[in-house]
Amino acid sequence: MMASMEIYQRIVRETKRRRKGRREWKVEIPNDVMEEIVMRLPVRSIMRFQAVSKHWESMIKTRDFGARHMAHQRSKDPKLMLVSYGLSHIRFEQRDLETTSLEESLRLKTEKIEGAAMAISECCDGLVCYYRLTQAVEVVNPATETSLVPLPLAKFQQLHKDHPDRDMEQEIEAITDEDDGPDLVPFISFTRFGFGKGSVTGRYKIVWLYNIYPATLNKKKKTRCEVFDLEEWRWRFVTTRPLDHHQILSDQRPSFANGSLYWLTGDEQGYPSTQTKLIVFDIHTEMFQVTSTPPFISPDASGDKIGLCNLDGRLCISELKGDCMQEFWWRVEECDKWERIFSVNLISTSSWFGGIASQPLTPLAISRDNNKVVLSLTYHENLVDFDLDPDSTVYHLYYSGYYGFAVPYFPSLSLVDF
Repeated sequence: MMASMEIYQRIVRETKRRRKGRREWKVEIPNDVMEEIVMRLPVRSIMRFQAVSKHWESMIKTRDFGARHMAHQRSKDPKLMLVSYGLSHIRFEQRDLETTSLEESLRLKTEKIEGAAMAISECCDGLVCYYRLTQAVEVVNPATETSLVPLPLAKFQQLHKDHPDRDMEQEIEAITDEDDGPDLVPFISFTRFGFGKGSVTGRYKIVWLYNIYPATLNKKKKTRCEVFDLEEWRWRFVTTRPLDHHQILSDQRPSFANGSLYWLTGDEQGYPSTQTKLIVFDIHTEMFQVTSTPPFISPDASGDKIGLCNLDGRLCISELKGDCMQEFWWRVEECDKWERIFSVNLISTSSWFGGIASQPLTPLAISRDNNKVVLSLTYHENLVDFDLDPDSTVYHLYYSGYYGFAVPYFPSLSLVDF
């Protein structure tokens, strides 16, 4: 026993002697260099870095770090977010744009889904909203698996929840400061809101613009608009006076680009008309304006033949012509001009979309790596890709499988600092 202890003590002394004589090398990496390295990591890896120290946690949670991370993400191809839902859950699948391979998935429990269908907003800085007409809006970041508490119901939602009969004509008290007296409950078919952020302050806002139904109740005032600022945490009305005598086209999701939201106008019932205008809402100033559609759109084009979306961060507008050709243009903000980017022959794509060649397609995303664009058609599950080479007319089935919604997506750190 004593011999063993002596041997052990001799080993400990020798180990200490060797350690003392060993030259220790230390590599010091400047903080700014380390931040640049961390910024390029996947979101979930960055989230784990918060456990390194309080310094790293506070740095990662800053808006500046989040903005720089998002800028780096936008320098690459977006991901494709496929969203599906069941009676009591919603599932987000992040897929690689080039290969469609599944990279991340998130399944969330929800309230039991009854009545009106679930809807998904556009993605803004990695945030996505999901909601129903009478169910609270929820804001989630699938990459960080974090979400805000459910939003309070908008007045529009509360009215539909309290008075589900669309034909009911019950007077209620004025609900905006600009109303002169009692009004009727504004029933309307399911309306989708816009989600984006201001170009100056970067504040995230939900903008719910809807028609007053029936339109004959008020000859002048046709629409109402409610705005939810995520920092104020309340719904409030904003004036829609610039939209007097205008209604929005029903069953469209407004598009967000460069600090503004965009809608197309419809007739008094919200159906397509041949007098289509473009409604623009500046998220920072919260002001509306109505403009003519761009000059490349036919003057008498019906609203259901005009496509509107965000493509690669720019406003994209297209028109489906009588020869089944759809021409796509996007806004070049730097020179305030429109640039034609490609056209599609819907007869060539109709085999993947149930033979339909009478409804405009929506481009989801452009891949810089392989110079292709992914196209979708509302209420159809297949996705088709198209080679953007000017001399190419090649279309391929890009993805086939069940999903409810597909949106271009950039994983981000948003919500970390909320």
